[in-house]
Amino acid sequence: MKIDLHCHSSFSDGIFTPLQLLEMAEKERLTIFSITDHDSIKGTAIASRDSVNYSFSYITGIEISARHKQEKIEILGYNFNANNSTFKQSLVKLQNARRDRTHKILAKLQEIGLNIIFDDVIKEIGDASSPGRPHFARALKTKGYVSSIKEAFNEYLAEGRPAYVPRLTIEPEEAIQQINKAKGIAVLPHPLFVEKHDLKKMEELLDMLISWGLKGIEVYYNYENAFSNFPAKKIQKVTKFLLDYCKQNDLLVTGGSDFHGDKGTLGGVSVPKEYILQIQSFFNL
Repeated sequence: MKIDLHCHSSFSDGIFTPLQLLEMAEKERLTIFSITDHDSIKGTAIASRDSVNYSFSYITGIEISARHKQEKIEILGYNFNANNSTFKQSLVKLQNARRDRTHKILAKLQEIGLNIIFDDVIKEIGDASSPGRPHFARALKTKGYVSSIKEAFNEYLAEGRPAYVPRLTIEPEEAIQQINKAKGIAVLPHPLFVEKHDLKKMEELLDMLISWGLKGIEVYYNYENAFSNFPAKKIQKVTKFLLDYCKQNDLLVTGGSDFHGDKGTLGGVSVPKEYILQIQSFFNL
């Protein structure tokens, strides 16, 4: 059994369309699948509609941009009501902020002498309702300024680099509340990116998120293909801690590849069968 509950389509910063991802999920023989675009439900709505033609179970998904005390704490949402008007309106604000940020990043790149114009970025953005830094990274690679997406981030786009522009986000508490109001469940993705040093601080963070309504943790994640430098022993230690924490606090254990199309593999994260069965039971799949 294989699952992937974290990937991105061309409606945010992924390369492939929802239909292409559905085809790939079928080819990979996934049991459960979800598209979790940044601040957009257009791709997951299409996939949910068309998933009836495939053998796997599909769950609607999203990844909401959030920060707490200047620290990025994104929140995954699953199985929500995509027609909830309040939820949809809250996403429009984030999508508009992403578009405004696009122009600011472009100006910064031009200020440092890179011949990147708006059309170069538009070619990469396509139909995306949530443009992001990966689109600029691909444009920089296409124009020959960098040899890889990783280099584009390291040289220009990462926090602290010349073309970095922070974007409007909401508090994770608000993101969780919006998901819960839309009858979904909120899950913390890639926890090592949130707190990589101190397990005590991670526990305090998780306690806080639970008090706000968090229902699960993405324990299994594709750190190896996410521009991270976490040693295997570190990942194993944190995984054990998170599994124990989920058991003690009755949280759902999930997993995903964070597949965008330019690195890694859809369904490339191994999630033990017992947790896949729990997910099936939780969502009545």
